[in-house]
Amino acid sequence: MNNFLSNCRKPLIALAAAAVLNGCGAHAEHSRDAVPSHMSASAAAAAPANDAIPVSAKQTKPIEMIFAGDTMMDGSVKEAIRRHGADYPFSQIRAAVSRADYAVLNLETSVTEAGDKDLNQRFNFKSAASSLKGIKNAGFDMVSLGNNHVLDYKERGLRDTLANVEKAGLRHVGAGLNEEEAFHFETVRLNGATVKIGAVTRFMPTTAWNATDDKPGVASAYEPEKILAAIRSESADADYTLVFIHWGVENTTEPQPWQRKLAADMLDAGASAIIGSHPHVLQGFEFREGKPIAYSIGNFLFPDYVKGKKADTGLLKLTLDKGKVGIAFHPLSIRHNQILDRDASYEAAQLRYLEDLSVGVELHDEAFVERE
Repeated sequence: MNNFLSNCRKPLIALAAAAVLNGCGAHAEHSRDAVPSHMSASAAAAAPANDAIPVSAKQTKPIEMIFAGDTMMDGSVKEAIRRHGADYPFSQIRAAVSRADYAVLNLETSVTEAGDKDLNQRFNFKSAASSLKGIKNAGFDMVSLGNNHVLDYKERGLRDTLANVEKAGLRHVGAGLNEEEAFHFETVRLNGATVKIGAVTRFMPTTAWNATDDKPGVASAYEPEKILAAIRSESADADYTLVFIHWGVENTTEPQPWQRKLAADMLDAGASAIIGSHPHVLQGFEFREGKPIAYSIGNFLFPDYVKGKKADTGLLKLTLDKGKVGIAFHPLSIRHNQILDRDASYEAAQLRYLEDLSVGVELHDEAFVERE
């Protein structure tokens, strides 16, 4: 199963399976033109017409996207990077990520040299700007900042993080210098299609972290109508609208009832898929009217104190084709400050485990499809 993005088997059933498996194979040239992360929603609306209308009829081939979970480069990871370089944690997954058309992870840390901690936090994470080079070199294009650690070092820490992420050549969603920026969806053109990506958090230590009209902060999902309104607006001229949400209860393997309700509301508002993180463990999948929900894709890179289920990770693959989104998952493990491939028995056990956690979903190879 190590040939996750380069090899594929014959599709078995359902449109979701076809979407995942038909997307396999060598990648030809594709477009990654995007509205810059600093562009306001009003400026984006004024973009050329060919970037402002759905173009699904022009999609040239399936789009392969990668999403990865909570990533931070503090503690023992910071020391490993100091000793071995920024690429060290990602060396075994670089090829798989780079083969995707686009890749996104949750940056679960402030990237700053600030020293003034938010004392509302039990743990404060701080990573060096130089560590972002490893994320970029691994093939990631965008990071979500919609989480409960981006303001660990208060407003200065957030401002530094925004600047450092942009300097590293990474786009960002989920936080900004004001509410409009925080709720802004990045627009990416991939293989002729328009894909929009946004992020929100439904977990933070204090409401003071909320972005407002005149204050930096995160996009909050505590008032659902704000993200639902953003989805309705953004999906109106997109082929695919993807939402990365930080939510749920830590160390639990099942979503809460309110999460399933919020996921359904976001999909009904126009989202094509929902990708979750925050519990620090993997959770299962579900489909609603053919649209996938990945409730938690777990940690992706954390210090070596993570063990057991907290060290189980992987790459979530979305295949976007003919207006449908298929999902697959490639299990990996966090060990010794690296994201590592494991043997076939580990991968098979993890996929069966995720199938058991899922609702109305069955496994075919590494693809998860809606049960008929």
